[in-house]
Amino acid sequence: MPRIFCSRNRIAHSINRLVCSGARVGRPYAASLVVVCLTVLSAKASDEPQEKASRSSPPSLEAKNEGIAGALVIVGGGGFPDDIRDRFLQLAGGKKGQLVVIPTASERADRLHIFPSFDYWKAQGLASVSLLHTLDPKQANDPSFVKPLTEATAAWLDGGDQTRLAKAYHGTAVERELRRLLARGGVIGGTSAGASIMSEVMIAGGERQVRVSEGFGLLPNVVIDQHFRNRNRQKRLLSVLAKHPSCLGLGIDEGTAVVVKGHTFKVLGKANVSVCLPPTEHDEGTVKLLKAGEEGDLLKLSEDVMARLKTPSESKSMAAKTATTP
Repeated sequence: MPRIFCSRNRIAHSINRLVCSGARVGRPYAASLVVVCLTVLSAKASDEPQEKASRSSPPSLEAKNEGIAGALVIVGGGGFPDDIRDRFLQLAGGKKGQLVVIPTASERADRLHIFPSFDYWKAQGLASVSLLHTLDPKQANDPSFVKPLTEATAAWLDGGDQTRLAKAYHGTAVERELRRLLARGGVIGGTSAGASIMSEVMIAGGERQVRVSEGFGLLPNVVIDQHFRNRNRQKRLLSVLAKHPSCLGLGIDEGTAVVVKGHTFKVLGKANVSVCLPPTEHDEGTVKLLKAGEEGDLLKLSEDVMARLKTPSESKSMAAKTATTP
């Protein structure tokens, strides 16, 4: 039973005892205590963490992507060119940067204890590079385990299987510290599985029968798909958007990245990004191709998504209201 309900039951029981004993302690005094207990009960309910509830609820039809405080470097897999690497290092703080590498998506991390990305980033001249890896959610809540993230300016999420990342870290201190890293202006980068986990509505696998799970939700109201045109995944992404019509889709090709700061993003690398608006009853979805160097505005795109959700009757009603407004 959730803690809030246990607390309510205990307080309600105490109130009942006070009311019943009112004759002994004096009715004014008992009434005052009842008011105090009710106030505490109300405060207890309002103090419950809201993050989990808001993230488990379906996105509001009025939701807009207002952007993020830090930066995301979202790579479509298949390696990445120097311009993506250089931009990530710049956002990480350059020679003063403190990076945490999380290789958990790769089976090699626990089977062979091989961490090629850790070796790669360690050679890039940052002030410090730490390794964070576990499959145990209990360890992912250990303050000593999470400590490198509390001091980091950047984090990197390796490729592999995004469900391994979700099972190990979703709802743990590691996920919370990743959010705090973004909130204080840090950068989180990831490739392939490390890109997919940044979605809240996360594509967990499958091609014709797509499996959907819950990711970290670092980029609100956006579904990310990787190896996009290399593996012909446009139909896959659009099918997910059809079931989550308040979300925008970003399909990122190999060797390509979307770099997000605030509510704008820029395409870097050697290929393209497909910006996908969800299908409606009138069309099969809209796809716009952005090349390296081109930019997009997540706020404007979210508004476009919301506009597509309006039914013809709603649109006519809004038009009539506008026409009659003085």
